[in-house]
Amino acid sequence: MSSRWKLGSAWVAIGVASGILLGCSETLPLANLPDLTKLPEKVLSKDEQDKAMNQMIEKGQTSQAEAVKQIEKGK
Repeated sequence: MSSRWKLGSAWVAIGVASGILLGCSETLPLANLPDLTKLPEKVLSKDEQDKAMNQMIEKGQTSQAEAVKQIEKGK
């Protein structure tokens, strides 16, 4: 009889947890995903892609250097 009680308790717990999760899902905003069915209006040329990549690399290196300075300042 004790195993029936444990099984019943487990089902009640699962029911309560799923009810809570279902209730939360209605209040959370959905992520705004891009519409992949539309083609982009402008595609970057090879030179523009290279320039954008170099800017991102430079920005990453700058932020890493600033992080190192902050770490050393904190020591």
